[in-house]
Amino acid sequence: MINRSLFPAVVRIGVLTAIGTGLLLLPGCDGGGTSPEPPSPPTSVQATTQDGSVSLTWDGGADASGYNVYRSTSPFSGAPGTPVNGDTPLGQPTLTDDAVDTGTRYYYRVTAVGEGGESDPSAEVSVRPFPSPPPRPEHIL
Repeated sequence: MINRSLFPAVVRIGVLTAIGTGLLLLPGCDGGGTSPEPPSPPTSVQATTQDGSVSLTWDGGADASGYNVYRSTSPFSGAPGTPVNGDTPLGQPTLTDDAVDTGTRYYYRVTAVGEGGESDPSAEVSVRPFPSPPPRPEHIL
């Protein structure tokens, strides 16, 4: 018989053995430990354009092990979608996005990835890539 007064307000499973009463802990019952928190969102996201591409840089913080970059052609609302960098988080706080059309405005957000999962997104930045300038004219009279 299990004496319930020994375990107030805690759900435990008692096991009767030949020696006496034991305690069975199920897998995943780690005694109330806490899970790690996601990293802080990246800050100071900067977007620049040159030669028909977009270069992004940001401050990631010490607790991030990688980053995801999200792109949209309209301001973000709700879920961010699929990362530009695919399934593998970036190891450095920088990305060059060559898959853009010149003249189209793009919106970007960055998240940090760590042991505790993915952070909230950074502040949104927008940029409109422009084409490379034409070559310098030669032989002008």
